[in-house]
Amino acid sequence: MLVRSRMTTSLHTVTPDTTIVDALTMARAERIRHLPVMEGTKLVGLVTDRDLRSAVPPAWSEADEYRKSVSTKKVSEVMSRAVITAAPMTPVEEASKLMYENRIGCLPVTENDRLVGIITETDLLRSLVELFGANAPSTRIEIRMPNRAGELARVVRVIGIEHKINIGGLVVPPAESPEYATAIMQLQTPDPLPLVEALRKIGYDVGWPSIEPSTAEFMGTSEAVAEAAGLVSEAVPN
Repeated sequence: MLVRSRMTTSLHTVTPDTTIVDALTMARAERIRHLPVMEGTKLVGLVTDRDLRSAVPPAWSEADEYRKSVSTKKVSEVMSRAVITAAPMTPVEEASKLMYENRIGCLPVTENDRLVGIITETDLLRSLVELFGANAPSTRIEIRMPNRAGELARVVRVIGIEHKINIGGLVVPPAESPEYATAIMQLQTPDPLPLVEALRKIGYDVGWPSIEPSTAEFMGTSEAVAEAAGLVSEAVPN
């Protein structure tokens, strides 16, 4: 998945000479939090709604001071000039890494020194939802497997060929140890229990929805709970 498929191309921009109040009015009207700053076709900065709000004096300021500030203060006084950008062909995971490492909420997208779009943290969160297959009805499971070639293919065969279940999303995070890796899957089935049992039978550690004990797994069946309660009662002296 690339930035070009998730970026916004309908852009709202300002110039360095745009007043703070005009920029803030635009941001609020369009419900956006980031405004690229342009001089002609050149990207020269970026201003956020936080920058703009911070530049406006509080409501209890003197009336003359307030009017002067909002009518004369320019975007150029509060914008960021060192703008980090992405290209349309940048993978979304690289864009996410850039935003995370630099603690920023968006990346203007440029191509041949021309602004062609903008991608925000909301766009990347939507991409994450789609990559995990969580945007459609599905069931989440985790499978811990030996970290060796061919093991994931074996698991996928059990799921798709033997149990005829479609995989809507699949992510394998960095290995937790040299010996094991964990696959996180979204399966297009309401009841993965037969599959979970089959995978456990051939030696895989499987969790539904997580390998950590869920409430259902921890409590067990109602009979097991009742039995456990009986044991506890016997163990506690009167």
